Amino acid sequence: MVADHRLALHATLPDSYARHEVLASTIDHRGRLAALVADPAQGFVPTPDRFWLRPPPRYDATAVVCDGAETREIRLTDLDQWFTDIDTLGDGIVLAAARCEPVGIEIERYQEPVPEDELHLTHNVRVIDGGGQIQSAFYAGDGIEQLMTDARGAIWISYFDESNYWFPNPDGTRSYGFAIGLARWGSDGGQPWMAPFHTPDVFWCDCYALNVGRDVVHACPYTDFPLIEIDSHGVRSITPNPITRCHGLAISGAEIAFLDQHRAGGGFRWEIRRGRRQSGAVTESDRLNLLLPHDRHPTGWARGKIGRDETLWLHEDGDPRHWYRYEMNS
Repeated sequence: MVADHRLALHATLPDSYARHEVLASTIDHRGRLAALVADPAQGFVPTPDRFWLRPPPRYDATAVVCDGAETREIRLTDLDQWFTDIDTLGDGIVLAAARCEPVGIEIERYQEPVPEDELHLTHNVRVIDGGGQIQSAFYAGDGIEQLMTDARGAIWISYFDESNYWFPNPDGTRSYGFAIGLARWGSDGGQPWMAPFHTPDVFWCDCYALNVGRDVVHACPYTDFPLIEIDSHGVRSITPNPITRCHGLAISGAEIAFLDQHRAGGGFRWEIRRGRRQSGAVTESDRLNLLLPHDRHPTGWARGKIGRDETLWLHEDGDPRHWYRYEMNS
């Protein structure tokens, strides 16, 4: 029998932002809630079949960082992209737009290098300081799944299955590539470190199970879900993993918690599948059925899925204002 495990309510966006639209929300490496909010009176448009509202072409917003009862705001004006991801960096923030505008050339030319000045690449990541000033902006490719920063100031970006990126060549051209999976940037952009080049035997179709820890990063890319361990020097190990339904990760030493979720009984079921890494493989040990506070069953898919070492933070689909916490050692 699968035991129940009650999640803790970790953080809630203050009621003073109740009338605002939440464009992006996360838990940073210090456990703080960070959100990008905006006044919907500016002309937000409903997105078919989704909870999200699309902002107008130009809009103002506020980045909110909540540390317990203390709330800090960063005012942002004249934003020109639909920023869907946020995290903190120093006393400021990083924003990312998941989708890029078309590059402006015919698709038939994607098979050959294209002069860089003929491409219209969107700078869809912005690093902003605590005063709201842009410190850097860079192109990070199309199809961003998740944005997370670490304690050292690196920017980690994972990608979903429609991802693509125009790679720079020494001769001033760029070449089209896809299945980006996972990349790491510095705060000033520059040349990224990209996982596919360092894991030639792994197909990075989609990377939605990511854990950015204090010293090490772990990822389980779809479709084979190997457990890949990365540090500041590169890939440390690739471990075969039979737990192929993992949407989020928490890790404590050799112990691993994989988030699984599916429909059940007309509703939704969130599960933790516990495993152990030993003898060059992952072995499943047990399962937990996740409940929300007051033994409430989830009413939607688990979103957010912010893994940092032994902790995994989640929110319900459509409600990025309330974040719940799973801790492996609790």
